[in-house]
This record gives sequence, structure tokens and C-alpha cells, in this order.
Amino acid sequence: MGPVDVVILVAVLALVALAIRSVVRSGGDCSSCGSRGSCSAHASGGTCTAAQRMLRDAERALGKRE
Repeated sequence: MGPVDVVILVAVLALVALAIRSVVRSGGDCSSCGSRGSCSAHASGGTCTAAQRMLRDAERALGKRE
């Protein structure tokens, strides 16, 4: 195994480790929300206004379906 192979192997292992770390650390309903740090709903367990707005906008874009 040459030095290039070792570098590639180390890079792939580092990326896999970072991906696993990210999955383990991200838990809960707010884990992927960009506003989770300043979100009062996250702190109090209330409803998420960002999710409500996103759903409202999606429904408006799709129009009412029956």
C-alpha cells in the first residue's frame, strides 16, 4: 500500500467517523433546524413556528387538495 492509498484511507475513515458522530449527537425533533439555538419552542417544548410556516407555505404552493 502506497502513501497515496494511506492518505485516502485515513480521509475516508475520518469522514465516516464524523458522519457517525453527527448522527449520534443529533437527536430530537430540532436537530436539523437552523434556528434551534435561538428557538423558544426548543427550550420550552412548545410548537415549532418554523415547521408550521414551512408546512403552511408548502400547502399554499400545492394548493388545497381534496
